[in-house]
Amino acid sequence: MTSTRLYPGMRDGSLEIFYIKEENRLMAIKGGRVLGYEELPPEDTKFLDHIIDSEHATKEILEEWFPSRIEQKRKLAECRFGGLNFTPDYMNGTHAPDSFDCPLKDNCKGFGKVCKNIEYKGFPLAPFDEKAISLLISAKKNTVIAEELKIPLGSFEVYRTKLYNSLRISTKQELASVAFILGLI
Repeated sequence: MTSTRLYPGMRDGSLEIFYIKEENRLMAIKGGRVLGYEELPPEDTKFLDHIIDSEHATKEILEEWFPSRIEQKRKLAECRFGGLNFTPDYMNGTHAPDSFDCPLKDNCKGFGKVCKNIEYKGFPLAPFDEKAISLLISAKKNTVIAEELKIPLGSFEVYRTKLYNSLRISTKQELASVAFILGLI
């Protein structure tokens, strides 16, 4: 028996924003419809105004990058919520950042401010954790993974155990499920 997972916004009032890098398009799923970000009514993006107004560093960076509030909100939506996953970006007053494979991640002034680390069960995942998860669910051996992460094998073993404990999982299959839920695969 197979089961079908629906993205947030397909059957409920939640909002899922996602960026299609190949097409340079920001899209959204809301009310069972897939639409361009620009088609969202202003009330659906009001939470972005609240984020900008409540986070001083984010506001400063976005104002430096873009003079228009509309452009600021679009960039915030792209950077912080641009990944497509099974956790709603916004629902009932709560928002959750997504993993977004940005090529500028480590060289961007807005890194860690405009974009945010994703969380799983309250545990924030740093970019290193995201990379490690992607490698750990692959067919690669631990020695190769440790090399690719540029850490000694012993340190890798300790790190992997701490990561599994933090995510409250114990198997590679559970890690693959977490990666799927978070949109890392």
